[in-house]
Amino acid sequence: MSDEETWKMVKDLVLAACDNMNLMKTREGTTLARDLEARLKLIREHLDIVAERGPIRPQEAKERLMTRLKALLGDVEMDPTRIAQEVAMMVDRLDCTEECVRLSAHLDQFRQLSEGSELAGRKLNFLLQEMNREANTIGSKSNDVAVTRAVIVIKEEIERLREQVQNVE
Repeated sequence: MSDEETWKMVKDLVLAACDNMNLMKTREGTTLARDLEARLKLIREHLDIVAERGPIRPQEAKERLMTRLKALLGDVEMDPTRIAQEVAMMVDRLDCTEECVRLSAHLDQFRQLSEGSELAGRKLNFLLQEMNREANTIGSKSNDVAVTRAVIVIKEEIERLREQVQNVE
């Protein structure tokens, strides 16, 4: 074979290999995108559980406090101002509204980055760190079984997203 014939054969093989690789990457990317979307949806569902429980938790905490105080103090009269102060402090410690809003915004940003055309692997990895931080804060404020269960699922899915993002360019 001449050099030109050899070069054409090598060039055709290299181009075919590149086409096959691009096809494989497209298929893998499509599968990965579906997986990422399913995990984002699951996180959103459990974040909604946390957000739904938010307004209910302070009243439940107040009722638990009153029950405990009555059991401890019996017939001794309680200062309503002091009780209101304690309840206000508990409500502040239990409030995870900011964290829920930020985590929700991070989910939206994750989706935008993963659907965008630019390379997003590093940005997604950083965003997952922020998402994990918000989930940890929500978990640390939780004294509620439903919220704790939701946070566990959220954290598991964030970790799974982190594993998958390692495959994103």
